[in-house]
Amino acid sequence: MKIVKTARVWLSVAILLLTTVLVGLNMGSVVAQFQFMTSLVAMTLGACLFWLGVTLLLGRVYCSSVCPLGTVQDAVAWLSKRLHSHGRGTYRFVPADNRLRYLVLLLMAVSVTDDNRYVASLSDPFMVFRNVIDYLCFIPQGLQMFLGFVGAAVVMAAVTFLAWRGGRTFCNTVCPVGTALGMVSRVSVFHFEIDPDLCINCGRCEQECKAACVCSTEHTIDGSRCVMCANCAAACPAQAIKFTSSRKRLSTPLMQKIPQLGAQARVSAPSSVVCPPRRKTGEGNQ
Repeated sequence: MKIVKTARVWLSVAILLLTTVLVGLNMGSVVAQFQFMTSLVAMTLGACLFWLGVTLLLGRVYCSSVCPLGTVQDAVAWLSKRLHSHGRGTYRFVPADNRLRYLVLLLMAVSVTDDNRYVASLSDPFMVFRNVIDYLCFIPQGLQMFLGFVGAAVVMAAVTFLAWRGGRTFCNTVCPVGTALGMVSRVSVFHFEIDPDLCINCGRCEQECKAACVCSTEHTIDGSRCVMCANCAAACPAQAIKFTSSRKRLSTPLMQKIPQLGAQARVSAPSSVVCPPRRKTGEGNQ
């Protein structure tokens, strides 16, 4: 899995650099055609349906490697972890704040329905990244572009702060794209799974999960928040985390639930315990 993680990191960096160059060359509209939110807002739906299909099959690959703001968060989180190497750089499991996630998603949906492009652009991680790069590469013309930059800069600063403190907090709590794709990735065909028979309970997977979705004590991974970074699998010394289409069950019988027998079945079921014959009174004294 370390090879998979390394390949994902280099792919993310390559896509980020390509996106930055194209946006800097005033070709941001070309990149926007392949983004989830811009396809949805423009009602072209091509890229939107494509990423929904990919997510249903492989999980949140878009968030992991394609979204430029996601890669920026990874870079900030990586730097923060290196600077806080004495324990502060590790992560821990945090339960999902679904009320906030779905509230932000609802507000985004309402803004798209009302054709409020400004609010939608502040909700789209790609548009936030694009507006910042556009302002840095071109002289702003007009109040609209200036306001777009100010809003994007505020969102970018907040995302950077959250990434410095806790990794992918923005992706799994605030970002409407992450929430929408998370509703699909919850039931994705392939996903990361912890094999409890192989797990040695070291907690490394939870400490390396920047999405805070791995609970090492319960041997569970929240598929709706997992961004498919493979950090947990690469860090597991027992190779207990697999990318699979099935869910691993405990093979130890004592750890599994058994079906309850009915009343008639319990009466007719043979006893597995053989009682010793009763000793007569006084035999022990002979």
